[in-house]
Amino acid sequence: MAKSKTPSYVLTLRIRTETHQEHKLTKRFEIARKIYNACLGELYKRYATLKQSKRYRVVCRMEKGKERNKLFSALNKEFGLAEYSLHEFVKPMQHQFKMNIDAFTTQKIATRAFKAFEKLMYKQGKKVHFKRYGEMDSVEGKSNSAGIRYKDGNIVWNGLVLQTIVKKNDVYAELALQDRIKFVRIKREWMKNKFVYYAQLVLEGIPPKKYNSEEIKD
Repeated sequence: MAKSKTPSYVLTLRIRTETHQEHKLTKRFEIARKIYNACLGELYKRYATLKQSKRYRVVCRMEKGKERNKLFSALNKEFGLAEYSLHEFVKPMQHQFKMNIDAFTTQKIATRAFKAFEKLMYKQGKKVHFKRYGEMDSVEGKSNSAGIRYKDGNIVWNGLVLQTIVKKNDVYAELALQDRIKFVRIKREWMKNKFVYYAQLVLEGIPPKKYNSEEIKD
């Protein structure tokens, strides 16, 4: 019997930002958008090369089943249509922007692009669109030990220290913060002619009882 995944839930906290911090965040979100689009462009390029392969066309004509899936998987790896291959692709970009975007966040951006493109490959879904300026609405880390992380009431990220807002007597937040933080996401929303920023802490366990929370799948 397969082991069940550890349940997770999200605690969302408003971030108090100053003007100079907003400028840095805007720059970082724009860099994240460019990295995402570069990953997507590379995936489209690799996918086009794969589809021109004679072996790919032969496998397409095979009867559906495990053997066909196995061959497709091997071809995807060979042509770089794999998540780890995309992580290698973004390494030079991360080095270029290392003062703003850390390696873990860059990898999560690459993973995000790959997951979106994966639906197109396997489910023949709609075309995956590039993100236009201002459309990158979130960035996230891989753990709470490096990159984007929550520490002592603040979001710490590559020199930025962003204060989170916990309302007085917010028992739910106080209880939630006792759980282990898996990773942190910074999300932004356009409100009244400016971006407002939130920290989404992905916590291990189930939400505290008698309070509502947004649950997610791990």
